[in-house]
Amino acid sequence: MARPKEYETNAQRQAAYRARHQNQQSPREDYLAALGRTLHAELEDAVAVGQSVLPCELLGERADDTLRNLNRYIRLHTDRGKADPFLNPLSSS
Repeated sequence: MARPKEYETNAQRQAAYRARHQNQQSPREDYLAALGRTLHAELEDAVAVGQSVLPCELLGERADDTLRNLNRYIRLHTDRGKADPFLNPLSSS
């Protein structure tokens, strides 16, 4: 005897699957883009009032420039423990 259906429709079954595996999904690109723009704006505001805890050189003209600079800054800071990112935060690797 077949077991009773747990979900009435395929859409309900898919929604339940997505809910169970939500933390395994990659974040949506529009969400990541919004986070990048927010980060850029927050850093821009902090630099403007002199309250940034990060070097002001990280701020780019656009959000993608700022993210690229931040990525490079973090890579230099973590991969080469001897490098001083505050003295030369954007030096090439």
